[in-house]
Parts: sequence; C-alpha cells; structure tokens
Amino acid sequence: MRDALSLIESTRASLEHHPTLRPGGRVLVAMSGGVDSSVVAALLHHLGFEAVGVSMHLFPKSADSGAAGRCCTLDDFQDARRVAWEVGIPHYVSNYEHEFDKAVISPFVEAYLQGETPSPCILCNQHLKFGSLLHMCASMDAAVVATGHYARIEHDEAGFHLRAGLDAGKDQSYFLFPMPPDVLARTLFPLGGMSKPEVRLLADHFGLHLGQKAESQEICFVGDQHYTDILAARTGQAPVLGDLRHVDGRLLGHHDGYWQYTIGQRRGLGIAHAEPLYVVSVDPETNTVLVGEDRHLYSDRFAVRDLVRCRLCDLADVEGLKVKIRSRSAAVPCRVQATAEGLDVVLLEAQRAVAPGQAAVFYQEDEVLAGGWITRSGQK
Repeated sequence: MRDALSLIESTRASLEHHPTLRPGGRVLVAMSGGVDSSVVAALLHHLGFEAVGVSMHLFPKSADSGAAGRCCTLDDFQDARRVAWEVGIPHYVSNYEHEFDKAVISPFVEAYLQGETPSPCILCNQHLKFGSLLHMCASMDAAVVATGHYARIEHDEAGFHLRAGLDAGKDQSYFLFPMPPDVLARTLFPLGGMSKPEVRLLADHFGLHLGQKAESQEICFVGDQHYTDILAARTGQAPVLGDLRHVDGRLLGHHDGYWQYTIGQRRGLGIAHAEPLYVVSVDPETNTVLVGEDRHLYSDRFAVRDLVRCRLCDLADVEGLKVKIRSRSAAVPCRVQATAEGLDVVLLEAQRAVAPGQAAVFYQEDEVLAGGWITRSGQK
C-alpha cells in the first residue's frame, strides 16, 4: 500500500494536464457523507482547487433513517457538513427530491410491475449525479463534478475513456456506463487508481473524523423496508393469487403477486421439492412465476435496449468484446448484432440468472464501451 504523500502526488500528476480543469479551478464535489467523497473533497482542496461540497437531498428522511447500511441519511448530511468544516470548504444541500422520484423511484416501481429487476443506482448516476449536478456546474461557474466512484477517466487524442477502477474489488464502472464522452469530459474520479485502504489512509492523513466509517450497502430509499413495501405504498398493489409452475408446466403451488419474485431467487418459494428450485422467469400478463432447477437459470443470449455509448465505435467490430450482466460478475466474451431497439447479444459462455431490467455493460479489456438494459434472455 502506498503512503499518503505518494497518493497525493499521483493524483496531482493525473490532473495536471486535464483539458477541462484549470489550475485552482472550481470543482463541484458530490458529498454523500461517506469516506470516499469526503476524501475527494479534502484531496482536491489540498491540491489547490476551489472545492465546493454539495449534498443531494433525494427522498424524505426521518430522525430514525440513519440505520446502518443506508446512505444519504440525516446523519450522512451531518457528516458531510462536518467534513466540509474540517477541510475548510463551503457546503450546500440541494433538494432533488422531485427529480429523484421521477427518475429513480418511479422507474424502480414500474420495473417490478413489468416483471423486471431494476438497477436504481445506475439511474441515479445517470440523471442526478451526472445530470442534475452537471447542470448546477454552469450556475456555479464550476468546470467539473468530482465524485468518490472507483473508476477511471483517461483522455488522449481520441477523446475521453471510461475505465475500470484499479481495485477490482471496488470497481464501480458497471454503474457508470450512461456517461457519453461529453459527460466524461466534465467529470473527475480521483479515487479510481486507489484501493479502499489507501482512501482510508488519506482520510486519516487529512484528519477527517469519519476515516473508519462503515460503507453503505442497501438501496438508499428502501433501507430497512422490503422493496415490496415501496411498491405497496406507491401503487396500493394488493396480493393477487397466481400460479407457481415448474418450467415443464407442472403446477407446484400458488403465490400472491409476481412482483415479489426476481430471477434467481430461491428463498420464499414455499415449495417442497427433491432439488432446490429457483425463479426462472415471471410473467406479469398471466401473474405466473416459473421455477426450475439450477440448470434452467443459464442463458446464452439476450437483447439490450436504450444503448448508451461511452466510446463511439461499432461494437460488432470490437476485438475481444466482453459483457457484464451484474456488477460483481466477470465480464464474458460475447458477439453482438445491432437491432432497431438496441442489440442482440450472444454469450460465448452461458451465464446464470440473466435478469431483464438489469444492465449489460460492454468492455474491451478494462474500458467501458457502452451499456444498456437487458430486455429478455434465452435458456441454453
């Protein structure tokens, strides 16, 4: 592990020739109240940039919303404010509750009602962190937005490139695919070349009070609830009895709402069977949940809609093209063919539990080329 001074100098060198950022320029820092974004604020201030901290108020918060595992709570806002005071930079809280509801929570609910498994963090990055905050840059005369994501943005004569973070265990590039080149040009990820222990080392070096603060793990607006509680509160969705069938057509039991099931789910099926059973697919139109053995979960093809390109290229011509279907899954070789809706994807290695509604992100080595949303899969 490198020492603090080496980390600081490495960051200074990486920003020295940034084409958008001028020496001492104003940078908007998205401060969630966690260790990572706090270190970004302290690091940029230390390097002589005019860092301005902004925390985003995204959803209603109560006094008991600071439960372990959640982010963006009242306690987190207090931590962000205290860090700004420790560093010596201004800090603002901006209300994006309406935008978050429209861009993240409503699509989250609609996805489950359509039988899909949503990825709300990607939508939040796309529409709030690198959408609304970039608009705020103009009003505050800031050149770029900086966040604590573990990913890298590099630039050369061909333009800007989004790459995976060097710490494979913390890499967040999968969640950042909806960043076209013009957005990459106005974004900084200062921690992309660091490991989590190195970031905590910097927090201690800068004297931040939250250097050892635990990481958030849960979906911020769900917290201690179950996602079905959100659906019930938003839609008034009452239990609706439906069939629970094996993929061979046998009726195995009943359920009280297809939206309570996701691809690959094993627990909560309430079925006695010789082999473990998993959810293979859900059909909103018939309120049917299909289950099968583990072998029935593997797919070697799916379709992608709403493709966003980080690099302008024809994916079908990319040598060594790979795709990730989950943030923590390995990228696997694939072939693609363009369609009117997006792409048809053929996996050279069948993958388990390919879920409509999740993101498919395409890589060449460690560079993110494009991404979109899985719409259907085919069993091998």
